[in-house]
Amino acid sequence: HASILQHMDTRTHIVIELYNTEQSYVESLQTIVHKYMNPLKNSDCEVAIDTQIVDDIFYMVPSILNIHEGFLEELKKRLDCWNSNQIIGDAFNNVFSCGAVLEIYSNFVNNLSKARDSIRGCCSTQPSFARFLEVQAKEHKGKLPLDNLLIKPIQKFPNYELILSRLIKHTDGEHPDQALLLEANKTVHRILLHINCKEREALQSGQREAVLREIESAIEGVSNLVTPDRSFIAFDLVTIFSGQSARKERGLFLFSDLIILTSIKRRSGTVRKPNIINYNIAANVETNKYKFLTKIPISDLEFVKTKDDNSRKSIKEIEYLMEDSKKLHQILAAVITLRCPHQHLEEAARELEKDLEKQLSEKQLNDGQLSVLEFTVGGNSTGSEGGQHMSIQFVNPERRSVWEQAFREAKQKFASNLETIPMPEFISSIPIRKTRAGLQFTCAASTLGAQNDVWVCNSDGYVGQVCVLSLNAEPTVTSCNGVCNARILCVTSVPSEIEWQPDKGNATVTNQLKSTPSFEENFENCTKSLKVQSLSSLFNNIHLDSSSSSDNESEKEFPNDAKCNIHSKSDHLPFDGDFTQSTMWLGTEDGCIHVYNCSDNIRIKRNKIKMQHNSAVYHILYMNNKVYVALANGDLIIYTRENLGTGWNTSDPVTLTIGSASNPITKLLNVDGKLWCSIQGIIKIFNVSAHQVENEVQISSESKPITNMVVSQHGVWISIQNSSVLKCFHSKTYEIVVEMNVSGPVSKMLSNCDDIIRQHKAACLRITALLACRDLICIGTSAGVLLVIQGGGGATGRNLMNSTPMPMPHGHTGHVRFLTFVETSEGSRSNSNSRKGSQTKHKESSILLISGGDGCEDFRNSNINSMNDIAGREDSTNHLLLWKV
Repeated sequence: HASILQHMDTRTHIVIELYNTEQSYVESLQTIVHKYMNPLKNSDCEVAIDTQIVDDIFYMVPSILNIHEGFLEELKKRLDCWNSNQIIGDAFNNVFSCGAVLEIYSNFVNNLSKARDSIRGCCSTQPSFARFLEVQAKEHKGKLPLDNLLIKPIQKFPNYELILSRLIKHTDGEHPDQALLLEANKTVHRILLHINCKEREALQSGQREAVLREIESAIEGVSNLVTPDRSFIAFDLVTIFSGQSARKERGLFLFSDLIILTSIKRRSGTVRKPNIINYNIAANVETNKYKFLTKIPISDLEFVKTKDDNSRKSIKEIEYLMEDSKKLHQILAAVITLRCPHQHLEEAARELEKDLEKQLSEKQLNDGQLSVLEFTVGGNSTGSEGGQHMSIQFVNPERRSVWEQAFREAKQKFASNLETIPMPEFISSIPIRKTRAGLQFTCAASTLGAQNDVWVCNSDGYVGQVCVLSLNAEPTVTSCNGVCNARILCVTSVPSEIEWQPDKGNATVTNQLKSTPSFEENFENCTKSLKVQSLSSLFNNIHLDSSSSSDNESEKEFPNDAKCNIHSKSDHLPFDGDFTQSTMWLGTEDGCIHVYNCSDNIRIKRNKIKMQHNSAVYHILYMNNKVYVALANGDLIIYTRENLGTGWNTSDPVTLTIGSASNPITKLLNVDGKLWCSIQGIIKIFNVSAHQVENEVQISSESKPITNMVVSQHGVWISIQNSSVLKCFHSKTYEIVVEMNVSGPVSKMLSNCDDIIRQHKAACLRITALLACRDLICIGTSAGVLLVIQGGGGATGRNLMNSTPMPMPHGHTGHVRFLTFVETSEGSRSNSNSRKGSQTKHKESSILLISGGDGCEDFRNSNINSMNDIAGREDSTNHLLLWKV
């Protein structure tokens, strides 16, 4: 390219390098097609290989060649007329921004493992094919074999990214190519990430299948072991109890969906017990021959809970001995480093070490039951109902413990995969230390704006406290401060003032109404001011919905007629002239509503407004640019905004009497633009435009109060006081869609707990919290167990009739006090606690689920936890648990 010699700056050198590397890549692809694929497909070729196998080996290579021959031609055109203003980025964008490129490369990567297997298979079965490959490799100018050529497409895009980075660095910011190069770099990086992901998936899948094939070849009589969803987990030699006293040594293979038991025939030589393994099983099983006996689906296996307190005591003693032995090793290591004479000390330590090892060995040998796992096949966890009993003995208690954990995790994962609902992934627990005895969680809500905070309320009956959970970077509790001298019963975030037209009497933001173009446009304008920063890599914008439990006991009837009166007084504190900020409204047991700005530092700022009512504030709901307040005396208070720029009308709210002091309004819910008010066991449906009750729905015939209500699509989910039954009603027809009892799955999750604890929790089991999280319904219970169920089928109930709530392994030791979630999306932020049940469309996003309650527990290891010295102290500590959905 003599014409460009006069412009040989760094940028030009890089472009020439790009052209040369692209030319080399195209030549490699041409070699694959013209020297390997085409001759093998030729009928005159001396190597007779099925055409389908040839297509498998060279799958997508011709398509990749076509792409890069075109790209090379584009580069050549630009170099032929090169000058200082020539652009190169558009060539990348024109070729690689096409979706077909990503698809072709993805298919190539997915097939690469199969191609290599085909090559190895043909080489082993057809010597002529192996000779053909050897000859072609020698003729190649780089002497590269076919395997090395086939890896070239995987290596190409990292090379593109490096060259583009250098080009961007050496291209002036004002150059017309700068923006194109930046766009090209993004395109190439996106393809590279996708290829890397596919490569990892293919590698993992290939390893998984290779292990399954090894096992299949090692076990005589087993077949069809390799399936797309099956993976190998562990192998061990165990003893199976048969009859009264007979023992038989067996091989135990654990997979993701089943276990396989085999007989063992020893090979010549010494046989040793193998270790638990994950990959490359051949080295561990080759000392024996295995013959297939039976396979048992993992779903048919249930643990039999041991009731032997002596066994628990022995386990604890062994744990103590192991801990002491570990500490003694550390002491010995320190003694050896002493410069002063230490012979007697070292001898004493070694003598004690031998004594501990002897005690540990005797304990493990004598307590054989500690090494046994007991199952029922096709029965229940107690072994009392049907099923065949099976006892498996491991070499020692430690091995048994490892296997028990592996069994439980495999069973839990298998059960989760069968469900259509995603099981939330546990992230962490955050203890909230009590500054006063008796403080318990009551409710929680997120702030709106840029603070990334969640306000968690605690009360002991005398003081109301707010703990601020910051979601910037890592979740951290930044403060816990008292804000009032009463129990905080509810908290709601209210968005800043939005476009409002007094003549229409309502805001342009509407909840639970079918979307219209004007509504969505106004909603987008509204939420521009509600953007939030990210929480680490998980979160971009925050959306929080909250639900908490209610303990109202009154059971009397309510009046049918709604009377209107006004009674409220407020202490006006200046809003600092800023009416654009979002606010937090806290309702208390003494009838006060405290209003703060979301951006306030609650440690040093006083409430902006304090509104006093003559009865306890049970619920606050933001809806249609109004705030609805439910009082314990049965009144419904409606706060509206004054003229634009003057804030909320706190001195003259509308008050409607919906219930009475003996029949208070306990919960409010926005359902399709109408306000559902729970009064004892009845729902009154309130028309927010006409300010009147237009319908009633009987929920409970026993007049027990409703404790929780959430809405998901056309289903309204309701729990009743002191009940473990969850009901779903259709939001349009008010007919009951499904009714389910959560006691079954809760009892199953508690099967590892101490008998007394399990019986106590089962006897007083009730639902304490509900949360609608997209299509999931999350359920909190008095037992501390949390469950999830699909909520999207509420319109017809088809998906619900046979559904069972799925319990989550992590939960609380005591009651679940509240549930809430934080949603991240690329769009605007919204707060469902303030605008309950909003049906605005959300982009795909991640969700952080938060529960608040007493203590923290992993129910899979309840026996171990109950013996932990720290467990007693942690049981009384309030904890926030975080999951990613």
